[in-house]
Amino acid sequence: MNLLRTLRMGAVLLLTGLTVSSCLEPPDYPETPTIEFQRITSQRISDVSGTYDRVVITVSFRDGDGDLGLNEADKTPDSPWARIINGVPNPFYNNYYLTPFIRNARNEFVELELPDPSFNYNSTYPPLTTDDRKAPLRGDLNFTYDFYVGSPFAPGQTVRFNVSILDRALNQSNTITTDPITIPR
Repeated sequence: MNLLRTLRMGAVLLLTGLTVSSCLEPPDYPETPTIEFQRITSQRISDVSGTYDRVVITVSFRDGDGDLGLNEADKTPDSPWARIINGVPNPFYNNYYLTPFIRNARNEFVELELPDPSFNYNSTYPPLTTDDRKAPLRGDLNFTYDFYVGSPFAPGQTVRFNVSILDRALNQSNTITTDPITIPR
Protein backbone atom coordinates (compact mmCIF):
# COMPACT_ATOMS: atom_id res chain seq x y z
CA MET A 1 0.00 0.00 0.00
CA ASN A 2 2.84 2.39 0.84
CA LEU A 3 4.50 1.67 -2.50
CA LEU A 4 1.33 2.57 -4.38
CA ARG A 5 0.95 5.79 -2.38
CA THR A 6 4.62 6.69 -3.05
CA LEU A 7 4.24 6.04 -6.79
CA ARG A 8 1.03 8.08 -6.93
CA MET A 9 2.69 11.01 -5.08
CA GLY A 10 5.70 10.81 -7.41
CA ALA A 11 3.41 10.92 -10.46
CA VAL A 12 1.55 13.95 -9.08
CA LEU A 13 4.85 15.78 -8.41
CA LEU A 14 6.14 14.92 -11.89
CA LEU A 15 2.96 16.18 -13.59
CA THR A 16 3.01 19.35 -11.47
CA GLY A 17 6.63 19.99 -12.41
CA LEU A 18 5.95 19.47 -16.11
CA THR A 19 2.91 21.73 -15.97
CA VAL A 20 4.80 24.54 -14.26
CA SER A 21 7.82 24.29 -16.55
CA SER A 22 5.64 24.32 -19.67
CA CYS A 23 4.14 27.64 -18.50
CA LEU A 24 7.53 29.35 -18.26
CA GLU A 25 8.39 31.43 -21.29
CA PRO A 26 11.86 32.64 -22.20
CA PRO A 27 12.53 36.30 -21.42
CA ASP A 28 11.66 38.80 -24.12
CA TYR A 29 14.88 40.77 -24.74
CA PRO A 30 15.42 42.94 -27.83
CA GLU A 31 17.63 41.49 -30.57
CA THR A 32 19.95 44.47 -30.22
CA PRO A 33 22.18 43.80 -27.21
CA THR A 34 21.92 46.01 -24.14
CA ILE A 35 24.64 46.39 -21.55
CA GLU A 36 24.94 47.81 -18.04
CA PHE A 37 28.11 48.76 -16.19
CA GLN A 38 28.88 46.46 -13.27
CA ARG A 39 32.43 47.23 -12.10
CA ILE A 40 35.98 48.14 -13.01
CA THR A 41 39.09 46.95 -11.20
CA SER A 42 42.75 47.80 -11.61
CA GLN A 43 45.80 45.95 -10.35
CA ARG A 44 49.49 46.92 -10.73
CA ILE A 45 51.55 43.96 -11.93
CA SER A 46 55.30 43.61 -12.36
CA ASP A 47 56.66 40.53 -14.10
CA VAL A 48 59.20 39.55 -16.76
CA SER A 49 57.27 41.49 -19.43
CA GLY A 50 57.41 44.76 -17.44
CA THR A 51 55.19 46.79 -15.15
CA TYR A 52 51.60 47.27 -16.20
CA ASP A 53 48.13 47.94 -14.87
CA ARG A 54 45.65 45.15 -15.46
CA VAL A 55 42.20 46.70 -15.86
CA VAL A 56 39.15 44.43 -15.81
CA ILE A 57 35.82 45.88 -16.95
CA THR A 58 32.64 43.92 -16.22
CA VAL A 59 29.37 44.66 -17.99
CA SER A 60 26.13 42.72 -17.81
CA PHE A 61 24.44 42.01 -21.13
CA ARG A 62 21.09 40.93 -22.54
CA ASP A 63 20.47 39.85 -26.11
CA GLY A 64 17.21 38.53 -27.56
CA ASP A 65 18.72 36.05 -30.01
CA GLY A 66 22.00 35.26 -28.23
CA ASP A 67 24.21 35.95 -31.25
CA LEU A 68 27.12 37.38 -29.27
CA GLY A 69 30.80 36.77 -29.91
CA LEU A 70 33.21 36.05 -32.75
CA ASN A 71 36.05 33.64 -33.37
CA GLU A 72 39.10 34.84 -35.25
CA ALA A 73 38.16 32.21 -37.87
CA ASP A 74 34.92 34.18 -38.50
CA LYS A 75 36.95 37.13 -39.79
CA THR A 76 37.52 35.82 -43.31
CA PRO A 77 38.05 38.33 -46.15
CA ASP A 78 34.53 37.70 -47.49
CA SER A 79 32.75 38.02 -44.11
CA PRO A 80 31.10 41.13 -42.65
CA TRP A 81 33.85 41.04 -39.98
CA ALA A 82 36.82 41.18 -42.37
CA ARG A 83 39.63 43.58 -41.40
CA ILE A 84 39.38 45.46 -44.71
CA ILE A 85 36.29 45.80 -46.92
CA ASN A 86 36.60 47.50 -50.31
CA GLY A 87 40.02 48.85 -49.34
CA VAL A 88 38.72 50.57 -46.18
CA PRO A 89 39.20 49.47 -42.55
CA ASN A 90 36.03 47.74 -41.40
CA PRO A 91 34.45 49.25 -38.25
CA PHE A 92 32.82 45.86 -37.57
CA TYR A 93 36.12 43.95 -37.42
CA ASN A 94 35.86 43.97 -33.62
CA ASN A 95 32.86 43.38 -31.40
CA TYR A 96 34.04 45.07 -28.17
CA TYR A 97 34.55 48.83 -28.34
CA LEU A 98 36.55 50.65 -25.68
CA THR A 99 37.23 54.39 -25.69
CA PRO A 100 39.47 55.77 -22.91
CA PHE A 101 38.91 59.21 -21.37
CA ILE A 102 41.39 61.09 -19.15
CA ARG A 103 40.51 63.68 -16.51
CA ASN A 104 42.15 66.99 -17.42
CA ALA A 105 43.21 69.95 -15.22
CA ARG A 106 39.65 71.39 -15.40
CA ASN A 107 38.32 68.12 -13.90
CA GLU A 108 36.67 67.18 -17.22
CA PHE A 109 37.02 63.82 -18.92
CA VAL A 110 38.35 64.15 -22.48
CA GLU A 111 38.90 61.37 -24.98
CA LEU A 112 42.46 60.10 -25.05
CA GLU A 113 44.20 61.32 -28.20
CA LEU A 114 46.19 58.48 -29.68
CA PRO A 115 49.35 59.23 -31.68
CA ASP A 116 48.29 56.86 -34.46
CA PRO A 117 44.64 57.29 -35.57
CA SER A 118 44.54 53.69 -36.85
CA PHE A 119 45.28 52.41 -33.33
CA ASN A 120 42.43 51.83 -30.90
CA TYR A 121 41.56 49.69 -27.89
CA ASN A 122 38.75 47.79 -29.58
CA SER A 123 38.93 44.03 -29.39
CA THR A 124 37.02 40.78 -29.91
CA TYR A 125 35.31 38.55 -27.38
CA PRO A 126 34.58 34.90 -28.25
CA PRO A 127 31.13 33.36 -28.84
CA LEU A 128 29.15 33.24 -25.61
CA THR A 129 27.16 30.13 -26.56
CA THR A 130 28.31 26.82 -27.98
CA ASP A 131 25.42 26.34 -30.39
CA ASP A 132 23.83 28.35 -33.19
CA ARG A 133 20.25 28.31 -31.90
CA LYS A 134 18.57 31.66 -31.44
CA ALA A 135 17.60 32.10 -27.81
CA PRO A 136 17.67 34.94 -25.29
CA LEU A 137 20.99 35.28 -23.52
CA ARG A 138 22.08 37.26 -20.49
CA GLY A 139 25.12 37.29 -18.28
CA ASP A 140 28.29 39.17 -17.43
CA LEU A 141 31.14 39.90 -19.80
CA ASN A 142 34.58 40.50 -18.24
CA PHE A 143 37.20 42.08 -20.41
CA THR A 144 40.84 42.48 -19.39
CA TYR A 145 43.29 45.06 -20.72
CA ASP A 146 46.94 45.40 -19.75
CA PHE A 147 48.19 49.00 -19.94
CA TYR A 148 51.96 49.38 -19.55
CA VAL A 149 52.99 52.07 -17.09
CA GLY A 150 53.46 55.43 -18.79
CA SER A 151 51.81 54.34 -22.03
CA PRO A 152 49.20 55.70 -22.60
CA PHE A 153 48.33 56.56 -18.98
CA ALA A 154 50.69 58.22 -16.56
CA PRO A 155 50.74 57.23 -12.89
CA GLY A 156 48.31 59.38 -10.92
CA GLN A 157 46.02 60.05 -13.90
CA THR A 158 42.29 59.38 -13.51
CA VAL A 159 40.69 57.52 -16.40
CA ARG A 160 37.34 56.06 -17.34
CA PHE A 161 36.11 54.21 -20.40
CA ASN A 162 33.12 54.12 -22.72
CA VAL A 163 32.16 50.57 -23.70
CA SER A 164 29.77 49.07 -26.24
CA ILE A 165 29.46 45.64 -27.86
CA LEU A 166 28.32 44.33 -31.22
CA ASP A 167 26.41 41.15 -32.02
CA ARG A 168 26.87 38.91 -35.06
CA ALA A 169 24.02 40.66 -36.89
CA LEU A 170 26.05 43.92 -36.52
CA ASN A 171 23.60 45.39 -33.98
CA GLN A 172 25.51 47.71 -31.66
CA SER A 173 24.53 47.96 -28.00
CA ASN A 174 24.07 51.10 -26.00
CA THR A 175 27.25 52.75 -24.73
CA ILE A 176 28.04 52.70 -21.01
CA THR A 177 30.59 54.72 -19.07
CA THR A 178 32.66 53.05 -16.37
CA ASP A 179 33.45 54.51 -13.00
CA PRO A 180 36.76 56.40 -12.99
CA ILE A 181 39.93 54.76 -11.70
CA THR A 182 43.26 56.38 -10.78
CA ILE A 183 46.43 54.85 -12.16
CA PRO A 184 48.70 53.91 -9.23
CA ARG A 185 51.95 55.82 -8.75
